[in-house]
This record gives sequence, C-alpha cells and structure tokens, in this order.
Amino acid sequence: MSTSRERALGRNDLIASSYTLSGAPVFELPRFSLAQRAAAAAKAGFAAIGIAIEDYAACRERGMSGTEMRSILDDNGVRVAELEFLQDWWHDDERGRRSRANEDLFYAAADVFGSRHMNVGCAGPRGSLPALETVAEHFAALCDRAAGHGLLVAFEFLPWSDVPDAEAAWGLVRLANRKNGGILIDTWHYFRGAADPAQVRSVPAERFFLIQFDDADAVQVGGYLEDTTQRRRLPGQGSFDLIGFLQMVDEMGVNAPISVEILSDEQRTRTLDEAARLAHDTTRALFDRARQERRPTI
Repeated sequence: MSTSRERALGRNDLIASSYTLSGAPVFELPRFSLAQRAAAAAKAGFAAIGIAIEDYAACRERGMSGTEMRSILDDNGVRVAELEFLQDWWHDDERGRRSRANEDLFYAAADVFGSRHMNVGCAGPRGSLPALETVAEHFAALCDRAAGHGLLVAFEFLPWSDVPDAEAAWGLVRLANRKNGGILIDTWHYFRGAADPAQVRSVPAERFFLIQFDDADAVQVGGYLEDTTQRRRLPGQGSFDLIGFLQMVDEMGVNAPISVEILSDEQRTRTLDEAARLAHDTTRALFDRARQERRPTI
C-alpha cells in the first residue's frame, strides 16, 4: 500500500470537500459510494477529494480493503488529500481518550491514501477550552503524531468558538511551534466572523495550509450551526466578497489548495455529477475573475 505523498497541491488545485459530494446531511454517511464520488470529482476537474473519517471507517467495516479503496482513486486519477474532522484532542479525560482512538483512524486512512492534511478544530461554544498554553501543548503533540504519517494539521477557526478568527488561530499555532501545524481558513467562518483582512495579513503566508471555499447570503438565517450546515451557497451565488478574498491571499503569496465545501440542503438534492460540476466550475470562474480584475488591495 502506497504511503508516498504525490505531487504537492497548490493554489490552482481544487479539492471536493467530503460534504460537497456526500449527498447527505452533516454527520451522516454519504449516500454515494466512494467510487461514484471519485468518478464525479474526476469528471468535473477536481484534483482531489476529501473524506470524513466516519466514511473511511464505514468503508472498512463493509469489508473494503485499503488496496481496494486506493485502486478506486487511482482508476479515476484523483487522490484523497483531505481527512476530517478531529475534535476533543485537547482533553485529558475520557473524551480525550476517545479522540485519541479516533485519531488513529486518521493515520490509518492517511497511510492508505497518502493524504496531504487532516482538519481539526474546537467546535464547542465560548468557554469550552482550557488555557491557550494547554491547548497549544496538546496541538503540538497532535502535530508530532501526525508528522509520523506525513500529515499537515490544519486548524480551522470557528466564529462561535474560543478560537474565533485568524488572529486567535495564529496565536495557537505559533505557540505550538510545529512546522506541520497551520491554519485552515474557511470563507464562511471568515466572513461570518471577524472578516478582518489585517488579521489574515498578519499570518505568514506559508502557515495557511488550506482554504475552504463557499458563499452565503448577506443575512444569516437561524443560528451559526443551521446557517453553516444548511444554507451555504456555491461560490459567486451569495454575498461574500470572494473576489477580494482571492486577491488578498494571492497578493500575500498563499499557496494553499482550495477545498470547495458546499453544505446546503440545495446541494444535497442535486445529482452527484451536477453537484461536482457546479462546485468546480463556479469556483474556477471566480479564480479567473479575481486574476483578471486585479482590484486594489483590501
């Protein structure tokens, strides 16, 4: 089974997030098979796909071997670059022990797929985390374990959490001080949160490991969880200044790949081929516009 990391993914490469092609609500297993998703992603032009770790575990439980899963990807010319989503890694109690056992699944999947990165975060409400130094210590240990499997660890900040923005995420990553520890910036969380370009620009470009890309309406409907899991829009079909965002990260020299992550009731009702094609093409169209317009720095 190959554990080699294939060619590096950069800013011109698109990943189809696990949720974009799952056809199922968040926290539920995909309604499409791995083979169907790989074929649809390849047909649409994606370089890679993402997989939720529960999906990987379910495939193994159904009797699929790692070799079989890797063959499906190789036959379609795509890779699993992205694994998600690890939580509770900062706990020392039973929650931490369960998280550590779950973490081993990430490493098993990474060894099968040669994955590039794993996505992690702290999804609880404000007041859920211990002191920053304690969280950073756990994050550093997580990065050390992940390094043994060739993985980058991309920390995703969430606006309702104790790490709500790019500034707070950089404080954590900087304190942990691990080369394979960096930041995941999701445009939904950025624009629904601080939306502060100065925060983003204060982070070294190379410490942004991944951009998750999506759009949304100007007015948030319901709470954060409802809006982020049910009402995201295809890029360019909402209110976010995604052109300005792309120009900002390009001007900074950020070379992280983009994972298109469309979580919405509308996306889940689409056929798999349509879901993949629209996610890819709307994102690629914004790439082209951002580079053509070259607006002033935001």
